[in-house]
Amino acid sequence: MKIVKDFIKKVLGAKVYIWIVVAVLAIFFVVAKTYNIIGYFQGINASDERKQIYMQITRLEKVNESVFLNTGIQRVELVEKDKKIPGTNISIPLSIKKGVIILNYDAKFGIKEGIKVKKIAEHEYELTIPKYQVLGIELSKSSKEQYKILAPSGELLSGATENIGTGEDVVKALSNKEQEEYLEQYKELITESAETYYTNIVTSIDPDAKLTFKNVNQ
Repeated sequence: MKIVKDFIKKVLGAKVYIWIVVAVLAIFFVVAKTYNIIGYFQGINASDERKQIYMQITRLEKVNESVFLNTGIQRVELVEKDKKIPGTNISIPLSIKKGVIILNYDAKFGIKEGIKVKKIAEHEYELTIPKYQVLGIELSKSSKEQYKILAPSGELLSGATENIGTGEDVVKALSNKEQEEYLEQYKELITESAETYYTNIVTSIDPDAKLTFKNVNQ
């Protein structure tokens, strides 16, 4: 008991700066614990997100139907998220989570409208091909791994930050906006497939047919 009393006297008699250090540490742990609890109620609205995205084509397949090009795409996304102080746009220090998302998916390109056929003369036809569109997006069926997260990491106070690789991240990756770039990039392949398809249809009805194509995409 005497030892405890002596220890208390020494602590109470310590210099002021020791108490400052103790106070700072106490505040630090209280704030950390508080934000961790708040984080579960704030959700995505209190998070910040930074991304670097790299993509490469993994497969091209021309098909003779209304879908004229099937494209296999691999999307590599470097994601960084942090937590905001509730009600502000201020990031909480040491709340960053990082990770790499690899997503393999298929995109289908073609037309939704019917083509216009105009007879120019005997056995001569003019076909107008309408605007190409993104017809469908889905996770890859041919790839062994449709979705993978690499090197996930988090800083000291990242427990309340949204996880990397949520369902929302996948939905963003499969948006039509990014697929429009591929539609433009592979327009010639789509055109080649479309012309082959309609040539086969017309010549199966009229073997002597000569076709001229007008394409609104060019």
